Amino acid sequence: MMLVLGVDAGGTSSRAVVATLGGQVLGRGRAGCGNPAACPPREAFHQVGKAIAEALTASGPGDVRAAVIGLAGVEGLPEGLTAHFPVPPRVVGDVVVAFAAGTPAASGTVLISGTGAIAAKIIDHEIAVAADGHGWQLGDEGSGFWIGRQAARSAVRGTPGTLTAYVLKRLGVREPERVAVAVQAAAPLALAELAPLVSRAAGEGDPAAVQIVERAAGLLARTFREVHAPGTPAVLAGSVLTSEGPVRRAVRDLLPDCAPVVAGRGEDAAAWLAARSLAPGTPHRDFLPHP
Repeated sequence: MMLVLGVDAGGTSSRAVVATLGGQVLGRGRAGCGNPAACPPREAFHQVGKAIAEALTASGPGDVRAAVIGLAGVEGLPEGLTAHFPVPPRVVGDVVVAFAAGTPAASGTVLISGTGAIAAKIIDHEIAVAADGHGWQLGDEGSGFWIGRQAARSAVRGTPGTLTAYVLKRLGVREPERVAVAVQAAAPLALAELAPLVSRAAGEGDPAAVQIVERAAGLLARTFREVHAPGTPAVLAGSVLTSEGPVRRAVRDLLPDCAPVVAGRGEDAAAWLAARSLAPGTPHRDFLPHP
């Protein structure tokens, strides 16, 4: 029996799946940050290895014939990854994997908002042109980090409402002026963990949270339109946009002509791409069924 291995190595988590050529899942694995641009490379590759090992628990590595890993900001196969794979993997951009997680089409547009944010025009499963994706220091507008930073800014100003209360509780402080101390003591990207609080507060009608949601959606829609070719498939990916909530709804409302679909699991898309290298006609729906 021939098996394939798909890995999606992100800045927050690494996820792996082992499946047959028909899409039957035999094992899944999950571990921490697997993107060497977001955490130390040695730790990133260790976490990817943990996810792969867990996914291979039931089947073992012997029947794996092809592997694909979605990884941002890396050219080729990093040496630190090699030992973790049963076969040499093909490394593709996480953006390409995200697009493939939403559609079997070879070309179209993907908008990602997770810890970071980027939009890309995909042609033949390769990035043709991208917008934003400049990192939290310079861009990633509308990302989980961006949303979380706006929440912290609102709270440190003492803005009345449930959002401030949620942020104070999450950071473990009682007074708004302590927010800055708590934020500065943590890793910068930890601000992304505040993003779900914005969605929660916006759903309860908190004005500050609603404003943040509207601004985030507007920025994401603008980034999307910078690269989108009308009439081509559009995919929404990343934790902010794959989660049901006000940001996704607001983005969809701003893109009524594009009818974007929501991506499935990135690791399943990577496994599908791996299966296609062995059997080019492998149906997308076998790995990523959509309603």
